[in-house]
Amino acid sequence: MRKDNSDFSTAFVSEAGSYIDNRDYFAFMETDDMACYVLADGLDSDQELRSAEMVVKTVLENFMEKPSMSKRRLMRDLREAQDWLQFESRRVRLKASLLIVVTNYNKMVYVSCGNVRLYHFRNGRLNFRSKDHSLAQSLADDGRIPDEATSTHEERGNLLEYLGNPNGVHAHYAKKTQLADGDVMLLATSGMWEDVELAEMLGALEEAKDPVVLTDTLEEVLLSKQRRAVNNYTAAAIYVNKIFQEKPKNRRKLIKRILIALLAFVIVGGGAWITLARMAANKAAALETMVESAQAADDYARAGDYAKALKSYSEAKNAAVKINDKIHKRLYTAEQKVSQLMVDGDGYVEKADFAKAEASYDKARKSAGLYPPFNVKDIEKKIDQLDSYAETASWMKDGDLKFQGGDYASALKLYTKANKAAMESGYTSAQKELEKKITETNDKMTAIQQQLKEIQAGKLQARGDRLMKDLDYEGAIDAYSGAQEIYQEIGKLESVLALERSIAKAEEKQSADQQKNGQLADGASLSDGALNDTGTGDVADEAAASAAAPAATTSQTKAATATGNAATTSSGGTADAKKEASSATKNGSTSDGNASSTKAVVNKEKGTADSTSKEAGTSDSGSKDQAAANGN
Repeated sequence: MRKDNSDFSTAFVSEAGSYIDNRDYFAFMETDDMACYVLADGLDSDQELRSAEMVVKTVLENFMEKPSMSKRRLMRDLREAQDWLQFESRRVRLKASLLIVVTNYNKMVYVSCGNVRLYHFRNGRLNFRSKDHSLAQSLADDGRIPDEATSTHEERGNLLEYLGNPNGVHAHYAKKTQLADGDVMLLATSGMWEDVELAEMLGALEEAKDPVVLTDTLEEVLLSKQRRAVNNYTAAAIYVNKIFQEKPKNRRKLIKRILIALLAFVIVGGGAWITLARMAANKAAALETMVESAQAADDYARAGDYAKALKSYSEAKNAAVKINDKIHKRLYTAEQKVSQLMVDGDGYVEKADFAKAEASYDKARKSAGLYPPFNVKDIEKKIDQLDSYAETASWMKDGDLKFQGGDYASALKLYTKANKAAMESGYTSAQKELEKKITETNDKMTAIQQQLKEIQAGKLQARGDRLMKDLDYEGAIDAYSGAQEIYQEIGKLESVLALERSIAKAEEKQSADQQKNGQLADGASLSDGALNDTGTGDVADEAAASAAAPAATTSQTKAATATGNAATTSSGGTADAKKEASSATKNGSTSDGNASSTKAVVNKEKGTADSTSKEAGTSDSGSKDQAAANGN
């Protein structure tokens, strides 16, 4: 654990100076065995992208994957940062100066490109300074100007090399330098070293015992000069309080290891070619997968299917990692992030969390403009629709409250209103839920209507039962029929069949009752005839008897009618007598008392009838008797 057995402390200041944006960027990473410090100065004027931040993060991400001090590794990291800048250069050409310092807590190396400087101090003096890639530095190297003049020469900002250069990147890699306890490394951008001279740095270093004091003092010196315009400035100080002490190397052991490695290489050399061939085949397959997945992802993103685009971008990124294609890995990672934001926004919409949905969509909108597959207008349309979605969700929520309170009619109105709004705004997830709620509400209302009809049918059935007990069979049949019709309407077939039996029973009883009443009526008619036979033998009684005699052989009712007619015919102009006789005859079929009444009426009118019969007997008694017998 090199870090635990050494003591490195770091501090920095970085400010925008007289400008709004600070285009410098410093970051560092300390692992158990190595540390990496990266400082960049953005040289472009892009308003959205920060080239310095992009290249620093690129270098540190690569360092985190595999810490190394090798020149090949560090130069490859630098080229990846260069490629990334060129790829993102859409509006303007992105440019930056970069300085990388890597240490294993015992030695250090650095790579520089541009005019970000490294000052290495030892024992209070300058040990060395990195060289700029500027025209002023070139003049100094040629001996045309003093080296001290490079900080103030008018061509100090005229850079010959920098990241983002369309002619490629050419950086300076310094060999490993052995560190010593008490060493101080100062990383500075041009905004710092142009206005703070080396002598002033040494003076500040003499008084500062830690990196915080040193960077603060350098800032005070810079600002104390009260320049009319102060550029972005950054100063990062690394105090090497104690380095890691390495064990002296055993040369014989080292030579032995090298010989063993060479022997192993010769033995496995044949198999290595086979392995390399397989690796090449796997790399080609991964490359094909990357291209196909990326194409599919772009198609999904153009169609607005961000969930599928997210999956395809993830597959393309994984394939890029397999073939170690850093550029496409970054590209697909960024596009995957935009897709993820859109998927998150859609998820928040389904949960009716429209504030988070808007925040997620807005982040996606800001990044989508950098990547052609994403349509910024579609994302803005989604943001504009959120207000309509919120209103629809509010109606749906009110409908839920009405539904819970049992007010299904009001709930149905709100659900229908919300569903219409969801259809018009394309709120598909809410539309599905609303259709389900509308169906559920209609089912509730139908169930209530059915229950009401069941209650109505039950009441009619109960009424039919009461009428049956009261022997009102016709009324019972009507009530049962009404109940049966309702049960049939709501589909309760068991109740329909049960009422069919009740109706049949009522009809049976009604028929039996009618038959019984008919027999009683016949008996009453026969009694009237007997009474007429046992009368005083007047002409009316004889006529009624003669009319009833043949009628009794067919129907007692006809006999009663014949009797009435005979009485009517016999009584002639006596209207009251005819009415009473007719009523008594009709009622006589219901009871003996009525029959007696009929007899009394007949007897009461007997005198008049006798006289009439007598007159009829003298004139046309034959024809009237015949008419009475015929029922006319």
